[in-house]
This record gives sequence, C-alpha cells and structure tokens, in this order.
Amino acid sequence: MLKLKTKMAVLSIAVIAATSAYAAPDSDSGVLIGLDVGRAEARKNCDGVADCDSSDASIRGNIGYQFDKNWSAELGYTSFGTLFRSNDNNFDASQKANAWTVSGIGTLPLNDRFGVFGRAGVARYETNNSGSVQGVAVKDRQDVKPYLGAGAKFNVTPNFALRAEFQYYADISGVDGSKDDVQSLYAGAVFRF
Repeated sequence: MLKLKTKMAVLSIAVIAATSAYAAPDSDSGVLIGLDVGRAEARKNCDGVADCDSSDASIRGNIGYQFDKNWSAELGYTSFGTLFRSNDNNFDASQKANAWTVSGIGTLPLNDRFGVFGRAGVARYETNNSGSVQGVAVKDRQDVKPYLGAGAKFNVTPNFALRAEFQYYADISGVDGSKDDVQSLYAGAVFRF
C-alpha cells in the first residue's frame, strides 16, 4: 500500500513539475500545495521493551498560502504510520498515529533558487492503539501539542520547489500512557499557483 502511495506521490510531483514553466510569477504570493514522504520515529516507546519497532514510513499533505517570499502558512495532514509494535511478554501492542497540523513558516532566501526555513505550529494528533500492556488493554488517545520544523528548499521554477525538512512533535502519547516525542525527516515538493 505504501509503495503505491509513494509511486502516486512521485507521479503527481512529476506532472506538476512538467506543467510548470520557468517564468516569473506575477508576485511572491499564492496558494501552496505540498506533498512530503519520509520516516517518523518515537524512540522512547521501545525503551526496556524487547522485540520492538518504533519507526515507520510517514506521508504528509499540505495546503497553504504564501504571503510573500519570507512568510507562509500551511494546514496539513500527517500519517506517522505505526510508531510502536511489540510482541514481548509485557507489551503485545501496536500504535498507529496521525495528526492534523497548522503552522507558520518563515523562509530566508539565500538566492533565487535556494532558501532555508523554520516552522512552528500545533498538531492535533490521534493514536489508534491495539493490544495490551501487562495484560491491560491499551486505549486510543488524542490531544493538541506544539510541533517545530526546520529545512531547506530548492526552487526548480518560481512556482515549484523541492524541500527537505526535519520535524519534531512534542509529547505524543505512547501505548502505555507515557509521553514520547516523534521525530520525522521528510523530502517532498511544494507547488505555488
């Protein structure tokens, strides 16, 4: 399933890139649509747990608005995949997680093609837990938490860019109710029109 999603994402990015000519847009503002793929990990989830996996492929979709060359805002959806999976004696559980996000992005253009950016926002996350911890059934959880990001982008054309980004989501609930931070690394593309 993930391979199909990845292939569709690459195909969509290729179509957008092929249809966007390198001509300067009328302004530095416009609607943004982005798609990122990467890997998410919640390291502390597996502390002291044998036979445990705490990372998975992750995919993000975003829509937003670029106000000028330095400032933009995005609304997004992130699927973290399965952040916890264990079959040891005390932990026979798994956790899938996702989040709706809203963020502001500040970009520092280094030249016409390359820039670095920072992101700050909030994520309304939801965990879908199954199984048990020491014989007690685990429960689904949801909450609103801050998240941060930092990355770099390369403008292929004035309205199509490739980007790489590290994101940090604070205190997302683990299967046993403890808190863990989710760290994600993404590569993707954003189209402005």
